[in-house]
Amino acid sequence: MLSFGRFTVVLDACALFPMVVRDVLLTFADHEFYAPRWSARIHDEWTRNLAARFADKSAANDAMPKITAIRNAMDRAFPDALIEQVLPESSELIGVDRKDRHVVMTAVAARADAIVTFNLKDFAAEHLESSLRIEVKHPDVFILDLIDLNEKRALAAFKDLRARKRRPPWSVSELLDRLIRAGLVQTSAWLSSTDVLPLL
Repeated sequence: MLSFGRFTVVLDACALFPMVVRDVLLTFADHEFYAPRWSARIHDEWTRNLAARFADKSAANDAMPKITAIRNAMDRAFPDALIEQVLPESSELIGVDRKDRHVVMTAVAARADAIVTFNLKDFAAEHLESSLRIEVKHPDVFILDLIDLNEKRALAAFKDLRARKRRPPWSVSELLDRLIRAGLVQTSAWLSSTDVLPLL
């Protein structure tokens, strides 16, 4: 069962790559719903993929200082998040996609309770939960779990997120649309509910 400050989670690169997903996850961590963890390799993956979105190499190179600044800000905001000693691959990783095994070993080194990822099929979730006691959760499901812990605090986290978006500011409708486009459909639905939306 999730409880404030005691639930440790490794955030996979694919969960850190989309801006709005990264912002929501880190805002909830900042509000002490859970303790985030990642590795240098996870950092390298999401920053590289973000730079690759730019149309040409020159634009990607120009963007890298800003992307690196985000990475460094994450490490400063959560000084315990970076797991520097990632364990070698274990024989218990049968069924986990080879390119994602480092994420599991980061979770093992961090003694994490869960991995948050969009790539559920690559992680052999049932096997990891039974052998290593590590849950594998879709970001949308994970955020809903956090909301269930305390809806009032969750709403405060979303209000805080919107308050930080000033250049340009995000309207409520833009936030909801961004969540849907990023795959956080159920999260958007909760915020859109009649008892929550007027308070956002």
